[in-house]
Amino acid sequence: MNPESIDAFARNFLETNSPLHLLINNAGIMWVPLQRDLRGYESQLATNHLGHFQLTAKLWPALKQANGARVVNVSSFGHQMAPFDFEDPNFEHRQYETLQGYGQSKTANNLFTVELDHRGRYFGVRAFSLHPGSVNGTDLGRVAPMALFQQMGTHDENGEIYPEVAKKLKTIPQGAATTLWCATSQKLEGKGGVYCENGDIAELDLGNIDHQYDNPLTLRGVTPYSIDPENAKRLWQLSEEMTKVIFTAD
Repeated sequence: MNPESIDAFARNFLETNSPLHLLINNAGIMWVPLQRDLRGYESQLATNHLGHFQLTAKLWPALKQANGARVVNVSSFGHQMAPFDFEDPNFEHRQYETLQGYGQSKTANNLFTVELDHRGRYFGVRAFSLHPGSVNGTDLGRVAPMALFQQMGTHDENGEIYPEVAKKLKTIPQGAATTLWCATSQKLEGKGGVYCENGDIAELDLGNIDHQYDNPLTLRGVTPYSIDPENAKRLWQLSEEMTKVIFTAD
């Protein structure tokens, strides 16, 4: 949410003249009320995508210097909640819906990955996005209204998670596993621009997967709109305009 802090961190890192082999963009907020950063940008988009875009751009010299780096963008099945709204990304002309805001920010993670990998592969930088799974104990949904969880069928009328749902959730180490797999697996050598889940490249969801929010094991697959190369190029240009950061991949 604070672009100046991103610039300061990147500046301090670059001053070490160290190569950067792994960059894991993991910052995220979820299902929050409408709030905006100092630039007027909706907070889920600002935190979940624009901050990652700016940080990666600023650290680009160190990523190239590694002669073999990976950028891992932690996305979510939540990308299926909404495509990216290029006409009104900051909810200035439409009613704010927090699930839509979260969904488009996660779609942005996937699209950013596609175009970053396209530009970065020539310099040995590959990019991956992923769904960590439905993870228990992260506190990510701490400000989300209980009514949202009840609406999805995961919690009862007293705000308690159903035991049959809880036992299907991942532990925090299990939730981190796909992130680490994307960062280190030799199976991904020579690959990039893909969305992963459960320690593998995800299946393309063409409407053939039955999703049930009270069964986290069914929350899988990647939508075509979130990995579309043309959408990815369009988002890249918009991200440069919004952050005022020109990402020169040379």
